[in-house]
Amino acid sequence: MPHFASRFELPALPFERHSLEPEVSRAQIDLLYSHHHRRHIDELNAQLASDDGRSLAALAKAEEADVRDSAQEAWNLVFFWHGLSARSVEMPERLARRIEAAFGGIGGLQCQWRARIQETTAGWCWLVLDSRSSLRLATSSPAELPDDVTPLLGIALADEAYRIDHRHDRGEYFDALWPHLNWEYAQLNSEVAGRAPV
Repeated sequence: MPHFASRFELPALPFERHSLEPEVSRAQIDLLYSHHHRRHIDELNAQLASDDGRSLAALAKAEEADVRDSAQEAWNLVFFWHGLSARSVEMPERLARRIEAAFGGIGGLQCQWRARIQETTAGWCWLVLDSRSSLRLATSSPAELPDDVTPLLGIALADEAYRIDHRHDRGEYFDALWPHLNWEYAQLNSEVAGRAPV
């Protein structure tokens, strides 16, 4: 009988499952978290030797494609959950200035991000910091990150992220997430990127 590694567990959500209601239902959270996210964790564990000591971040860059894909999607989903908040999060001033410069203000970002999500067939849409420390939007396939950028916030675009609440309307899904975006988390990610070695 094969031995399945079980080092990785489904991480706890940073909020209660019902706490994004009424914008995002508990049933919708359960589908993405308890089924979709758990599936990637289970697939990853099934592919690892019991003595594999690599971290999730290291596995997301592994040479083995199946391991890399499962680990990266699991990592992306952890990032997505932490980019949401049950309470309304005030925009940090430094981030607001960057958004003003890049998008003409928070309203501009909201409109452009919504439009990007509606037009893309990608698995993820990100607010990122590029190599020139400018904000922009980027997309990536499932189990991938956009190249040469630092993600600040990510929106999962797998069907499991919105089909219960919004059927196939990604724009409506984005509208539901918008009041729950964690701008403090975005600012923290930008500060970490600023301290990273060149």
